Amino acid sequence: MPGVLGGERPDRTALRPLPGGGEGGPMLVSNNPELVTGRGNLYNNARPLLTRGGTPVRLSGVFGVYLHHIVDTSTAGVGGGPALFLSLLFSNPNATPVTITVRGTGLTQTETGGLGLGNSPDYRVSEDALLDTPEEVHTDVVIEPARAFLAWQRQVNDRAEVDGRFFVTSSAPVFVYVVATDTAALNEAITLTSGPPEQRLDAPGDYRISGDPPPPFGREAGVYEHDTWRSVVDLDVPTGPAHTGFVVNTATGSNFAQVQAFPALAHLDGSAREAVGMYGNFYDLTVNLRHDGRSSTPRRVRVWFTSLSTDAALSRLWDGKGLVDNIPIDVRHLPMSPSTLIGERTLSVGASSTLRFRAMVPGLTSIPQALVVETLDP
Repeated sequence: MPGVLGGERPDRTALRPLPGGGEGGPMLVSNNPELVTGRGNLYNNARPLLTRGGTPVRLSGVFGVYLHHIVDTSTAGVGGGPALFLSLLFSNPNATPVTITVRGTGLTQTETGGLGLGNSPDYRVSEDALLDTPEEVHTDVVIEPARAFLAWQRQVNDRAEVDGRFFVTSSAPVFVYVVATDTAALNEAITLTSGPPEQRLDAPGDYRISGDPPPPFGREAGVYEHDTWRSVVDLDVPTGPAHTGFVVNTATGSNFAQVQAFPALAHLDGSAREAVGMYGNFYDLTVNLRHDGRSSTPRRVRVWFTSLSTDAALSRLWDGKGLVDNIPIDVRHLPMSPSTLIGERTLSVGASSTLRFRAMVPGLTSIPQALVVETLDP
């Protein structure tokens, strides 16, 4: 396309499909209900929930867990209600012991000091996940048959958010539970998720039913096929001014032909059948730039990562940590400043250059995004 954007949003209709596809192990996501008003089971891969159904699926080897919830226990919705404890449990359904390693970070907004830009649980979790600096590390934990292991727990105050991303390696299939309880007692969590049917309970809250096909902002409660979209973009750079762009983070119903949201391997009835929003997933984008050789003029190139939403009512479109050629950067998109410059290059005749950008999609992100490459005036 002619012209340069300088960080402005590109024309959606001119965006190209992003090369590549899904990689990495599956990911269990607990985000429906997002707003939780009482104790009970939020999601598990062991058995259907009493009122929300779902399909059991065992997880083993390398897989991920992402959770995002808001506690709202006050009857008037103005605060002052009791706190809930959110826990991440693993149990062993096998006849022999299982060895499991769990690494990750889960934080509440009380711990981080609020939801401010660069300081929210969503930002902090994306940073720890990307830089591999987990706050929670459990290495080679042995879980005996029919036993459970509490890998993470937080007390979440009324009207507070919690966000978490965990990386798991298991020697055999395990069941994973995300549960809200009134107390920190492990027995309460086990009873609510794995006890007799009359003692089990689904956590009440704002349980959203996704459309058919799912809308762009459907809520996830399931196990989704991958945790990373890996892409290699090869571009011969012409003389400027010109630009091209590739769509990033699309879902069914978002008016793009390419759907990047990973399909569900299992999900609660009514929850998203694909990883809508790709929250907790990674984008790993490599851009190979090469002078097109059609003149002796050097090519001045800029690469942008841009959020496409124009909803001025949103407080943020993206706020997380990124890596450009392994150097950490802040990726912060607001309605009036939707782009991050992730690279600048000057290419002489015959020259080439590679840029690699990696980021985890943080909570509170508004999709979709775009990768934009522009060549400036000679």
